[in-house]
Amino acid sequence: MDIAVIGSGMAGLATARILKNAGHQVVIFEALPGRGMDSHSIAFEGGLIDAPLRVMNPNLWKNTLSFAAWLGIKAFPVRTYMACSWLFEDKTETWLTTGRTRVGNFPIINNRKGVKQYGWRLVKGMLQLKTALHQFFKSSDQQITLAEFINKNDIEEVFWHGAVMPVLYTICTCNPRTIGEWPAKPLLIFLKQLTDGDTLLRLHGGTPALVDKLIDGIEIYSGTAITRVEEQQDRVMVETGRGEQLTFDRAIIATPTNKLEDFLDKTQFAEDLALLKQFKFEQGELVMHTDPSVMPPKRKDWAVLSYMMDRQFTRQQFTVWLNAIEPSLVGKTPVFQTWRPVTTIDPRLIISTVSLTRAVVDSHTVELNKQLQARHRMPNRKVFYCGSWSCDGLPILESAVTSAMHIAEIFGAPLPFKGLKPTVEIAPQLGYS
Repeated sequence: MDIAVIGSGMAGLATARILKNAGHQVVIFEALPGRGMDSHSIAFEGGLIDAPLRVMNPNLWKNTLSFAAWLGIKAFPVRTYMACSWLFEDKTETWLTTGRTRVGNFPIINNRKGVKQYGWRLVKGMLQLKTALHQFFKSSDQQITLAEFINKNDIEEVFWHGAVMPVLYTICTCNPRTIGEWPAKPLLIFLKQLTDGDTLLRLHGGTPALVDKLIDGIEIYSGTAITRVEEQQDRVMVETGRGEQLTFDRAIIATPTNKLEDFLDKTQFAEDLALLKQFKFEQGELVMHTDPSVMPPKRKDWAVLSYMMDRQFTRQQFTVWLNAIEPSLVGKTPVFQTWRPVTTIDPRLIISTVSLTRAVVDSHTVELNKQLQARHRMPNRKVFYCGSWSCDGLPILESAVTSAMHIAEIFGAPLPFKGLKPTVEIAPQLGYS
């Protein structure tokens, strides 16, 4: 069939690649110049700023890493140490730095202040979390929210709010005020894997390398928005902002649902729109910069992940030190990504600011997804929807790939990558020192 894929984020590109390899003729439409998936990546001093930076747990990003392996992209392990600092005081104080054990790769406290002032509280919290996770996964009620899990279990405050919740904000890149409404299970699975010592992986060449493989041999119309999608008898007409009208056998829309009213025929797709507009999204700013004020004051305490917060845990931000995790930036000027900064970053040191859209996840969206998948199975269906928002779990690459796999199953397209193990090489030289 002739298939239009609207949107070139991970969900759209994965869908296009799978269907192309199944023998369909696929055309991708993207409103942004270039490719949506890596549209925010930047060259910096001969290296790559991947925005947002992506590292993956092999147990939780199974489909994404399998897909990458099938495409011939290798991965390398990264050591995601963390540093936590108190903000909004006379001076910034780093109260915790972590490392990993040589055997088992388990997280450990790596600084004297952390051991002396908070060691027992952090160890106590870790033990309480492991007990709570064990009880949760043995229980029959696993449909609770993260807030309900927190209220049900008395976990040491400094450990939970000072070390655990910031990690969840990092993975979800969501608003701290909404994460409590998330289904607890996918977040707790992640925490279990983290405390069990699994190594995180990064793809060689980052997002651009993945996108290059995904679009290989696929036509892409970029730099113009879609203005209309409507069914015309047994075909689907797609109109671009340049006035082009193209017809296809099927159309797959891989954009956030808050953009659909801009181009979907409101009469033909009234029932779809009524369902899809119930999905909610939030915006956040990711700032790429070279301002070291977001890092611990002492250079020896710098880590891949720098968390800063007030002692009441009401304001927090996290920063990724890119040189420590991206081989092409080793030896370059220290460069950082800060998500939703609450401290002032020197505007002279800002390289780029990107606004990212993230799906709001709660019990309601789980039910909406069930209804959406049921609609996809209706007879004579010609228009389908996919994206990280359309799949239960974390709104990250894995959800996007999984949503593409759901579309592939509807089309009867094979999934030859399913279950492949990632190809992992020895880590290249990274800038940890």
